[in-house]
Amino acid sequence: GEGGVTVTRKHPSAREAALQALHAQIRQCRRCPLYRTRTQAVPGEGPATSRIMLVGEAPGRQEDLQGRPFVGAAGKFLDTLLSAAGLDRSQVYITNVVKSRPYVGPPPGRNRAPTSEEIAACRPWLDEQVRIIRPAIVVTLGQVALDSFLPGRRLADVHGRPLRAGDRVILPLYHPAMARYGQRWKALLRREFLRVRQLVSGLPTRPRR
Repeated sequence: GEGGVTVTRKHPSAREAALQALHAQIRQCRRCPLYRTRTQAVPGEGPATSRIMLVGEAPGRQEDLQGRPFVGAAGKFLDTLLSAAGLDRSQVYITNVVKSRPYVGPPPGRNRAPTSEEIAACRPWLDEQVRIIRPAIVVTLGQVALDSFLPGRRLADVHGRPLRAGDRVILPLYHPAMARYGQRWKALLRREFLRVRQLVSGLPTRPRR
C-alpha cells in the first residue's frame, strides 16, 4: 500500500464469498419498478476487504450496459481522482445508493435522480455491503450518498470535511459528474480528493478483524 499502509486486509475468503452472494441477489432484485427498465443491476465492485468504500448516487447509461459502477465520463474522472490520491480502482470498493439506472424518456433515455421510494427500496443492499466490507472510510459522492450516511447534512456545508459516524469516517465530496461544469469544479474535486490520501495514511496498519 501507499507509504506502508495496507488498503486491503488479509484473509478475504469468507467476506469475499458473502459479498459475491450479495451481488448475485442484487442482480435478481425486484424491490422497486426500476428492474423493469434496466439492462442489468449494478451491485458494485472491488475487494470485500477494502478499507475504503466510495458510494455514488445511481448507475447511468454506461453502467447499466456494462453492469459496473462509474464506467462513464464521471467514472473516468473518478479514476484520475483516485490516481492523484495514490490509489487504484482495484484497491477500493465502489457502489451506488441505488443499484439500477433511473431514467426518463424513451430508451436510451436521460438519467434522472432516484426517487425517495427507490432509495428506500435499495437501502438494505447498501447496509449489507457496509456490514460485510466494514470500511474504515466511506467517501460519499454527491448529496444522495451523503443523505444515506448522515441525513440532514447539506453537502454545500460539509464537503471535503471528514465526519465521524460510529467507528468510521465519512468524507462527503461532490459527485465527479460535477467536472462537466468546468475547470473550477475539477480543481475543487482534485483538491478535496487528496483528503482521501491523508485519511488512508492515518489508518492503523494492523488489520482490523
